[in-house]
Amino acid sequence: MLNLTLLQASVGIKNLFINLRMFLKKCALVILLFYGSLMFAQPTADMNDSHFRVAYNYGFIAQQHNTIGDLVHGNIWGLDVNYIKPTAGNKLWHKENNYPEYGVGFSFFNLDNPKQLGNLYALYFFYDIPLNKKPKPFKFHLRIAEGFAYAPVHFDPITNHKDNLISNPENVYINFKYFFGWNIGKFFRWEGGINFSHASNGRFKVPNLGVNMVTLNSGLVFKLPCKQKTIIDKVDSSSKAVSKHELLFWAAFGLNEVGMPEGKKYLAQSYSATYYFNKKNRNKFGAGIDVYYNAANLAQLKADTTVHLSSNLQNIQVGVKLAYAYNIGRLSLPVELGYHVISKFVDGSQFFSRIGMRYYFKNNVVAIISLKTQWAVANYIEFGAGYRLPLKTKIKT
Repeated sequence: MLNLTLLQASVGIKNLFINLRMFLKKCALVILLFYGSLMFAQPTADMNDSHFRVAYNYGFIAQQHNTIGDLVHGNIWGLDVNYIKPTAGNKLWHKENNYPEYGVGFSFFNLDNPKQLGNLYALYFFYDIPLNKKPKPFKFHLRIAEGFAYAPVHFDPITNHKDNLISNPENVYINFKYFFGWNIGKFFRWEGGINFSHASNGRFKVPNLGVNMVTLNSGLVFKLPCKQKTIIDKVDSSSKAVSKHELLFWAAFGLNEVGMPEGKKYLAQSYSATYYFNKKNRNKFGAGIDVYYNAANLAQLKADTTVHLSSNLQNIQVGVKLAYAYNIGRLSLPVELGYHVISKFVDGSQFFSRIGMRYYFKNNVVAIISLKTQWAVANYIEFGAGYRLPLKTKIKT
């Protein structure tokens, strides 16, 4: 009996040591991963390093119009492949934006309707901007991406006449993603978040309601460090705004189509005056006035027997707007929301919005490309130029 008791005690102690050893190994692994994630989270990434991302999307097509219900059959899925480079801190806007990453990407989306919608392919450039100022192993990011989308299956008056989302293969692609990144080691990072994507031709051809996709996104980032490191001896601050207050004047033009597909294309004109307040150099808040003259609207007004125009000038639309822009160096990404206070043309809503890109040159000349929409439906893509007028109040350095 004594021998049996001693044997049981010996086995119990042995199992205790085995379990204790396994527990210590797990603790060491957790500590190692946490330490590695802290190392990876520091803003010491060099511009010579490379990152690769592979991510999966799963979600749905947002139905912004009641006529697209028959096209949406179910949930959609897709894949992202990205090549990423870190910013090293040699420019002022790197530090102002918490050392963002940038790169190029390719995305594939299966729209779960092979006959009418098919697949969507996108090629784009992007910025991943950390929203946490302090280095953390678990960080919140905003991804901003713009590029081009290819839709091999699109509207055709004979073979695919029900597709009113996309009317031609070539389209503009815009993407926003809010995501968390968790460094699970020195070379790996897990990411997960929500993805918003839009593809359309800006009403260059009709029908063109556009594809709006909302997906959950999850993926892994793999880091390839480079032994050659960049030595920073000077920080470039030339893109810093010269004043807290400024006025921006610009004009832009675009083409759009109305009526039947393959119809006549009309010239659209946009003119704007906007006041901006520069908040910490990377954020601009403002308000302004827009004036529009869209010949496509005039064609529809003349065809409407309930509307009587005494002059073509009555086609002019005047809108007031609130404006915001996120600045990445000399590149500015505006988002605007406004309302037509003067407009004979009514097409669902008098609210309008705008997203796009603006590039500020050293002489305050601004190059502009943006998508103007009537609420959630694209009006046209604008190409234009403007001038930034800094006001007298100087920013303290």
